[in-house]
Amino acid sequence: MLEIRHVRFAYSGPPVVDGVDLTIARGEIVAVVGPNGAGKSTLLRLASGLLEPQAGEVCLDGEPVRSIPRRLAARRIAGVAAETDPRFPFTVRDTVALGRHPWRGSFGPLSAADEARIDAALEAADLLALADRPLPSLSSGERQRAALARCLAQGGDLLLLDEPTAHLDLGHRLRMLDVLRARAKASGRAVLAVLHDLNLAGVFADRIVLLVGGRVAADGPPAAVLTAARIREAFGAAVDVLDHPQTGAPVVVPIGGGGAGEMP
Repeated sequence: MLEIRHVRFAYSGPPVVDGVDLTIARGEIVAVVGPNGAGKSTLLRLASGLLEPQAGEVCLDGEPVRSIPRRLAARRIAGVAAETDPRFPFTVRDTVALGRHPWRGSFGPLSAADEARIDAALEAADLLALADRPLPSLSSGERQRAALARCLAQGGDLLLLDEPTAHLDLGHRLRMLDVLRARAKASGRAVLAVLHDLNLAGVFADRIVLLVGGRVAADGPPAAVLTAARIREAFGAAVDVLDHPQTGAPVVVPIGGGGAGEMP
């Protein structure tokens, strides 16, 4: 489905993404974790075609992403950024409806099928009651849910999510991850998501890719990647990793002593 082959990219100075190889199959959910500045968001921009690799190649079903016309690419790739822009006074429904733009003409009306997809996305994101509210009037978490609903309404074969649960309360965080996982498994969509919460990554993802310094430090099932030794090495944090008593998923528990000095 998605192939990232020997990709390298630098803004200026040392590479931010350096020789990354990654393949994601249809229906597979892959979480990207790593310390700040590891290249996680840049990797998503490369996967979407917004950035062009300086070496290597990114392909979707064997076709270079950068060679796919943008409207066709938007039908196949949907994404959510880590931050949403609240300046434009669109309503929540208008925002979610933007996800249907690649599927209709520039000035074409929404079809009944479009409206049904929009309503389904609003319901999935628990936004029906806020559908007519202007975006600037919402909280950060509500705006993030609107961005996720737009992504759901858009559809596509590949979902690229940069901190999709940013600003969400615990209930909506779990709800949206459940929705995204169910959609991926039901439709065969591939999901590549940057997550800072290691415990959510362990529950949500089929695989975890650990990026450190722009390189893949580990790639595998959550229990194989989220080990105490690897987390200490990558993040400089002292943790215990336990098995969840019900699911068996790895649970990362900070134990302090991560090396930070005391405040003066």
